[in-house]
Amino acid sequence: MRIIATSLAQALAIVLGAELCWSLFVYFVEAYPDFGPLAVLLLYPLPIGVAALRKHNALLDILIANLWLGWTVIGWFVVLIWACNWDVEPAAE
Repeated sequence: MRIIATSLAQALAIVLGAELCWSLFVYFVEAYPDFGPLAVLLLYPLPIGVAALRKHNALLDILIANLWLGWTVIGWFVVLIWACNWDVEPAAE
């Protein structure tokens, strides 16, 4: 019974988080009709670019996670933090 309650709580948290992210996106696009969609298109792939520039060891995983969870604001921040961690290839000497 505890597992079911935990699963339902997690599902509810995901749905409410997605609704919050969608509401923020709609507000941003409506408040700034000329700048909103452009900003979203430029910021969405930012974690992928950061990981690629830093030669991150998990670049493919970051790309997949960003495409899969990046539409949620929380998922995007998690992937951005992941791209900024120190798991990069050593610099050539």
